[in-house]
Amino acid sequence: MDLIERTTTLLPDIGNDQTRLDSETATSAAIDAWWALSQAPTLAWPGAAPMTTGETQELAEAIADFVLVVTEAILNVASKSADPGDRVACLQATHHVGRLHAALK
Repeated sequence: MDLIERTTTLLPDIGNDQTRLDSETATSAAIDAWWALSQAPTLAWPGAAPMTTGETQELAEAIADFVLVVTEAILNVASKSADPGDRVACLQATHHVGRLHAALK
């Protein structure tokens, strides 16, 4: 959610008045979503409450599953981009995300 919030802050620089209004709404919604998720007991920052080995493994697997969803989104962007530089950057990102996924499993 933090990444989404940061990227939505770029929208006013590249859009018109309607896009600017929508980007403010998007940024606000991303912030609200982050705060909502920060209240989830199983997503608590490490150190807030000790996690068991099983809970740690479950959280790592959940993150790994989420990483796959993000990878699919990046590959979708790569397939639709007309700019070769964008495609290369997306493919490089998926390579690194693949390593991340393997480390979490």
